[in-house]
Amino acid sequence: MSKVVTDRFVATIVRLDTGMRYHALPVPDDVAAKLKAAGVRRLIATINGHTCKRALQNHADGGSFLIVGMELLKTCGPKKGSTALVTLAPDPEPDELDMPDAFALVLEQDEAALARWNTFPIGRKRSLLHFVTSAKQEATQIKRAWELAEKIRTHTLYSDKR
Repeated sequence: MSKVVTDRFVATIVRLDTGMRYHALPVPDDVAAKLKAAGVRRLIATINGHTCKRALQNHADGGSFLIVGMELLKTCGPKKGSTALVTLAPDPEPDELDMPDAFALVLEQDEAALARWNTFPIGRKRSLLHFVTSAKQEATQIKRAWELAEKIRTHTLYSDKR
């Protein structure tokens, strides 16, 4: 992977309504092209001074963007239609997962779930962890951690139904 320097730009928060609805920050074409040419997909984004990890997403009809959830928007301040100062840099540890303590403890206690968890690709793990971490209350995170481990162990995840 070639060295990619940090890029800084101003972007307007938009709401994408095709497929799943979400807020996004468009990434200028020249910045996205440089990141893609360097093989960079996972980024450290700083939005109005608040740092987060994100993936570079692509529209089917062209263009790239970052998904920004409501929690992040509340933290950094901008709303739909307003602008944000964005700084992007390659994530030095793109395969690192933000494992919630509750789920780590559950996996320690469920050997079958842990064994299957270890077979999942990094993207699937990240997606499944979002189910646990998106809960606002700790009690809900713990409940979701147990539910997720059971679904992993019993092969009853939504993706297992195919």
